[in-house]
Amino acid sequence: MALPRWGSVRTARWAAGAPERTVSGWLFTIGLAVYLGALVRPFGVAGRFGPPVALLALVTGALATAGAPRLRHLATLAWGGGPAVLGYLVTPGGAPAAGVVAMVGLVLGLDLIPAQVRRYREESARGYRPAAALTIVAGTSGRAVARCAGLLLLIAAGLTVTGAPVLPGIALGTAVVTVVVTVTATVAVPAVIVLGEGCRRTAPRRPPRRAGSFGASRLRRAVIGRVTDRAPACLAGTAGVLAVLAGALSPAFLGALWPWPAGGVVLLVLTAAGAALALRSWVLGPSVVLAQALVTSVTWAVLGEVAPAPVAPAGPGAAAGRWAPVAAWLLLSALVLPSYLRAVGRIRENRRLGMPAGAAAQDGCCRAGFPLAAVAAVAVAAGWLPGDGPMAGVRSAAVVAAVSAVALEVLVGLVALPAWCAWRGESGESGGGPAAFLGRITGRPTAARADRMCSGPARPAYPASRPTAVLSRSSVPRQRA
Repeated sequence: MALPRWGSVRTARWAAGAPERTVSGWLFTIGLAVYLGALVRPFGVAGRFGPPVALLALVTGALATAGAPRLRHLATLAWGGGPAVLGYLVTPGGAPAAGVVAMVGLVLGLDLIPAQVRRYREESARGYRPAAALTIVAGTSGRAVARCAGLLLLIAAGLTVTGAPVLPGIALGTAVVTVVVTVTATVAVPAVIVLGEGCRRTAPRRPPRRAGSFGASRLRRAVIGRVTDRAPACLAGTAGVLAVLAGALSPAFLGALWPWPAGGVVLLVLTAAGAALALRSWVLGPSVVLAQALVTSVTWAVLGEVAPAPVAPAGPGAAAGRWAPVAAWLLLSALVLPSYLRAVGRIRENRRLGMPAGAAAQDGCCRAGFPLAAVAAVAVAAGWLPGDGPMAGVRSAAVVAAVSAVALEVLVGLVALPAWCAWRGESGESGGGPAAFLGRITGRPTAARADRMCSGPARPAYPASRPTAVLSRSSVPRQRA
């Protein structure tokens, strides 16, 4: 797989070339952001203690990332807490809007940055030196982070047209937090890793960890293996479940849940278009967004007593009290979409390495993982929020987003996504897949075509002098006959 010479790869090389300068610039940027946040929220506890806490959390995460492996949990908590505090500071408006953006920052910090570090450790275990491993991470996982940031910025732009006065503030805070997390993942993390490797040169090294030990659990691999073996049946079952969910929703409930017809349609269209561009599929992207919308609506209907939608009195500000469903949509997008982007990127990478479609889908979806830490953090934060008052909408959004993320993982992450990628990849191997299925229906057989899931050369072009044998996926499950 040929890595790009611009974009994330060039940024990582620049950061790794002068790590001290990069870390200094990153600290200056974070300090400027927390200073501006202190100007936005100059009063109260957040104004006095927010900037030092945010800066301390991010610096602690950087030091723990570069330190010993025993500090990984501390680094994860710090990377999540820093963007959360920063999001609370930079969001204009009341406390509910700041609480939503703080949860978005917590989710992104617990998902995107640790994923970069895990990918670097995986490539290091394969035998690459730090510079080559960082270049591979920037060309693979770093591109997924950039696409995720673009998708979230597009969703934040869609929040401004929904009609609720509180949502433009949430959109601004989400944009700031997304940019900060993206810069941290693509610029600060490579520089910190290089500094950590330089400090550990004189220390005794542990034996390298096996590359296969970075995979998922046996249960997850077994489930995805069965799904890829029966891809058409699993896709048909997923479509049936979505049809049942769509039929269970009444128009009256949808009207009460989504009080902005025009703004809601624009937000859904922007999310679907962004997902299609990020996933490079005009079928998979809108399908994932449709499943997300149906699962969110059904979850809100089922949890109506636990997380009721706040109803505002009639009048000009009636729409202001019903922004909680949109906040749940934003939280759910930050929870599930980055893992799908990583999974599809892994699948394309495996296909370019010459792996069969079924094995590529299994390995990609297993190694992408599920943001369990982020979902647990959102659930814990929802438990601490009060059930009445101005924060009731934030609690409702957090509960619905956490439950919907688990449901989407079962429906899409474990079933629909690997089944579709395996079935689509078969069209370039044996004449199967969607084209052959339509040919059997219409009576016109189709010839085998090249796999359009990936583009470019079939052989990898990683920047390493070692033989390409180190790229063999020894832990990939074999494709069943």
